[in-house]
Amino acid sequence: MMIPPRRNKVIVIGGGIHGCATAYFLAKRGQIVTIIERDHIARHASGVNAGGVRSLGRDLAEIPLSLASMDIWNKLHDEIGAYAQAFHPSFYLKVAIDEEGYALGSARAEELERAGYSHEIWLESSDVQSRLPKLTTPTYGGFLVEGDGWAIPWQIVRGFAQGARQHGAEIIEQCRVFSLELKQNCWRLKTEKGFFEADYIVNCAGAWAAELAFQSGEPRMPLAAYAPMLAVTERKPPILPAVIGVLGHTLSVKQIDTGQFVIGGGVRAAANLSENSGEVVLPKLVTSMRLVAKLFADIAYAQIIRCWSGIEGYMPDNLPIIGHGKQPGLIHGFGFSAHGFQLGPAVGEALADLVMDQQPRIPLDAFRPDRF
Repeated sequence: MMIPPRRNKVIVIGGGIHGCATAYFLAKRGQIVTIIERDHIARHASGVNAGGVRSLGRDLAEIPLSLASMDIWNKLHDEIGAYAQAFHPSFYLKVAIDEEGYALGSARAEELERAGYSHEIWLESSDVQSRLPKLTTPTYGGFLVEGDGWAIPWQIVRGFAQGARQHGAEIIEQCRVFSLELKQNCWRLKTEKGFFEADYIVNCAGAWAAELAFQSGEPRMPLAAYAPMLAVTERKPPILPAVIGVLGHTLSVKQIDTGQFVIGGGVRAAANLSENSGEVVLPKLVTSMRLVAKLFADIAYAQIIRCWSGIEGYMPDNLPIIGHGKQPGLIHGFGFSAHGFQLGPAVGEALADLVMDQQPRIPLDAFRPDRF
């Protein structure tokens, strides 16, 4: 006799930070929820990114979401317990090293003032140097946010996954979703581990999310897949107490608690979705490494010991898709364009609100799925 598929209240597709945080907040509120992940929890963008936790430099539309997320990050132990030790708050500085960068900084300062935001503070060059005494490049100043920092990304994601489990959620890994369709107000998923049914689907499938949305009857969304690249050095004595970026350049660099420098910032290579692989193109990474060496002479001769990339989905306007789909019971959260890790906790909370027909505390109009 064929056993009918189990009916879930909510199925979350995707085991990255957004999917796991969504499942956590839903399960914490007593909802019946299952995460279905095609590979392993934190396998792709959420687990292999540079781990930057920044509200600095956000698009104006993202700032409320980012600040709401920082509220959760700052109380993360209350949510995920000991896993929160993987978050290291310090400060984030984005410096101007040329006239172009200074012009961008001036325009940004005016933009923030008009919008009424004061979390980013402009420092003069002398203040930048006092904050970063090992900096070996003169600056025109830079933006500072106190309390931003970095985290070990896969540990944070696993913290939300474990928290979801503790509240009763089920997590099914190595389970690719082949198709999903709505029949008689019930979502039916065909997967490599059989059929599943649910009242609600939350699509947090990252670079694969647009294809799933299209299968469900949504218009095709302009999501592009790329592989942001990173590098890590050998261990060195501590010289860098913060996360550093450069205005007008694609770069972030931090020194983690092991003494190693992690160099990232979103330099992209090609991604292959069918093979779950991303390229590493060393000539592109070299530009970031040279810039880091210019900023800090102490890093110039640090040996690179590993380079890697993840797979991420990018939207044309670099803003995510967060909101209800056209079909009832379908909710999307994807397209974070290589800057969604810090947003994860607040996005999970907001997606849980949408599932439960509650008003999110942050307006989501700028991220609506039908804007394209």
